[in-house]
Amino acid sequence: MQALRFRLALWGWRSLSDLIFLVLFRLWPYRRNMVLLNMARCFPTRSEKEIRQMVTAYFRHLADLIVEPFMIGGVARGSLGKLVSYENTALIERLLREKKHIVLMASHYGSWEYLLSLPLQTDCQVLAAYSPVSNRWINSWLLKLRGRFGAVMIPKSEWYRRTLGWNAESSAIFVTIADQRPPESGKYYLNFMNRKTFVQSGAARIAVQRDCAVVYLDVTRRERNAYDFRFRLITAQARELGEAGIMEHYYKALENTIERQPEFWLWSHNRWKFHSRHGQKPVNALGLL
Repeated sequence: MQALRFRLALWGWRSLSDLIFLVLFRLWPYRRNMVLLNMARCFPTRSEKEIRQMVTAYFRHLADLIVEPFMIGGVARGSLGKLVSYENTALIERLLREKKHIVLMASHYGSWEYLLSLPLQTDCQVLAAYSPVSNRWINSWLLKLRGRFGAVMIPKSEWYRRTLGWNAESSAIFVTIADQRPPESGKYYLNFMNRKTFVQSGAARIAVQRDCAVVYLDVTRRERNAYDFRFRLITAQARELGEAGIMEHYYKALENTIERQPEFWLWSHNRWKFHSRHGQKPVNALGLL
């Protein structure tokens, strides 16, 4: 009976996603020119036909992305493995045995909302940031949905202070979506997807301050609405690698993930809003790769 309910729910969510795709791609083109421009600049050797195919595939994914938080939030735990699987959990277990706090560097790739099921994979506390919405009822409902599996949800405005001040005796995992665009041109830039890119290094700064282990979350879409998450170690001692080194490793790993399946990154985000300015400090850690 549970399997039947899952299939019916999946059919319903996918039907809604198909409708959303028609709206976003055909009736009300959502930032389609930005997606096209970003992809063309990041993949200069690909033909116009390939780029347009990638754009269409991206909008199909974007429609799925809208419904997937509700899918993962409502699925029975017995069916959870049909949507998300975790690989190389032995790495997390080893780091926790070594009493290390972990900064998990995820990205706007695949369905990052699925990562809120991570507490089911570990006995430690999992902390994640969120952006509150103005409507109190909706905000409360979203918090309940996102915290269903045990994640500790922290408002973005309090994230840096509370993660640095986290004094629990046992280790914790700090989940960060680390490919955020900085609010201004920023302190660091690097070469990412064939473009000079300013980066926000808050996750690396937390890791260095606390000397955390830093783990990259590699994501592969197994099939529609289903993802495989794999943990890859960046460093067990953040202070040895430093902020610049951590960010360089992270963006190189993210670039590899994107090039494998480009359509599943958030291309409609204006990631390259800022251009270089005189006197900015570049990340220069390529020799560490």
